[in-house]
Amino acid sequence: DAESGGGDAASVDDALRVPDDYDTIQAAVDAAEPGDLILVGPGVYEEAVNVETDELTIRGLDRNEVILDGGFEKDNGIRVVGANGVAIENMTARNYTNNGFFWTGVDGYRGSYLTTYRIGDYGIYAFDSTSGLLEQSYTSGSPDAGVYIGQCYPCDAVIDGVVSEYNGLGYSGTNSGGNLLIVNSTFRNNRAGIVPNSGSYELCYPERNTTIVGNLVYDNNQADSPAIEVAF
Repeated sequence: DAESGGGDAASVDDALRVPDDYDTIQAAVDAAEPGDLILVGPGVYEEAVNVETDELTIRGLDRNEVILDGGFEKDNGIRVVGANGVAIENMTARNYTNNGFFWTGVDGYRGSYLTTYRIGDYGIYAFDSTSGLLEQSYTSGSPDAGVYIGQCYPCDAVIDGVVSEYNGLGYSGTNSGGNLLIVNSTFRNNRAGIVPNSGSYELCYPERNTTIVGNLVYDNNQADSPAIEVAF
């Protein structure tokens, strides 16, 4: 499925388990091979995870109890760099200086049942990436955008069932579009709700061909939300 990113090629029985088999998420990621499933048990993981292996599924066992915590010092909760088809599911990221969950330079990605809050830049962030699905997620407390898809054309991506509130921007997407759908989501209590935009300072200029339908957008213009200058 081009719009769902990675799949469950490996069974749960063959999963790499954190912390049972590996003390950290990063250790499990480093040991994994394409198609592997990494299961993360409840706990607070004070790490910034980098993923460079294709087709991994990283799945928390409890969305609210599997917590990546940056301690206001680490940059990204999980960053996927050039690894295609990586799915991240069912966990929380908080207190990172840059981003909660971040895919960059990939073809095929999926973020499902994710929560981010108190993030320094973007909550859930896909940049220069195509064939993606961000779904059933909650993001709050990002001074830039709660959820962002940028610099892609055609993006071939879907945002579905997301709640984004108390951010600078509920959704932002610079120079994105082309089979890009934002649907069935709620954007409330941000400085601004949905902000597709163009910027000649990045590739794929301009923003175009984005479908925004079936969303709730209300109670924005919140003066007490964290916000970068453009959100003002």
